[in-house]
Amino acid sequence: MFNYVLKRVAYIIPTILGISVLIFVMIRLIPGDPGEVILGQHATGEAAEIIRKQLGLDKPIFVQFFYWLKNILVGNWGKSIFSGDSVLRLILFRFGYTAQLALLSIAIITIFGILLGVLSAWKANSIYDNLIRGISILFWSSPYFITALVLLVLFGVYLPLFPIMGAGGIEHLILPSFSLSLAGIVWISRLTRGSMLEIAGQNFILTAEAKGLPKRRIIFTHILKNSILPVITMLGIEFGWLLSGSFLVETIFSYPGLGELTVRSILNRDYPVVQGCVIFIATIYCLINLAVDILYAFIDPRVRYGKVS
Repeated sequence: MFNYVLKRVAYIIPTILGISVLIFVMIRLIPGDPGEVILGQHATGEAAEIIRKQLGLDKPIFVQFFYWLKNILVGNWGKSIFSGDSVLRLILFRFGYTAQLALLSIAIITIFGILLGVLSAWKANSIYDNLIRGISILFWSSPYFITALVLLVLFGVYLPLFPIMGAGGIEHLILPSFSLSLAGIVWISRLTRGSMLEIAGQNFILTAEAKGLPKRRIIFTHILKNSILPVITMLGIEFGWLLSGSFLVETIFSYPGLGELTVRSILNRDYPVVQGCVIFIATIYCLINLAVDILYAFIDPRVRYGKVS
């Protein structure tokens, strides 16, 4: 078990390092000069060059990367070019809002996704199954931002039931969370249905049916229990994505989370904040995947003892 966890941890280091190199180079390929963006209409060549020297952007890119990475490792993530706030403090503050949105969204996905998947598998090829699958195709083919815009117009403008901007109470989370959850519910329900139907055809299930066990007990005790592993894996991946910051949805609803901060910082050419956000997002995603792998090993002894990859 220890070797299994150690191997998974070892995968994280090169992943984050590769992402850090990639984002460091890509953010500097975006058209526009930070000095000119900061100075605005008063920008001159000399003034912009002074700003670039103050930010260390006049040095070779590999030198910039070396100093930036060294500072990241010691906890000095720099300061925002525009606000002057600590990048790490700014990210952690915004991450609190994203975490609230992610927790509500993953709860909705888990409850409705598994329930609909169980119902669809239980009533396979019935009118209930066909109805669930038909609606699933509709939501699955709708991008997150389209769903967000439809919910915003419908429940925020025509039927003003929920606020459409900012953060506050639980009412501010309803529309963004359902915008993020609908496609996830579809994916989890389809995965649950497929996994349950696969398990339902195995010999030990046929034996349980031959013994005369109630169908409800067979479904929830035998089939669902043995088909939940891929569902847990996908929920972990989905939760990692939600915690990483839901860029478009947070931007549409002006929700002050990590995704909205990243998008605004990219538009403002705020290099320190963009780089910090991406590294933080990558680290969170890797840690969530690590937690899922460890949970998987606890649930399935074959993984723990190296019987399967």
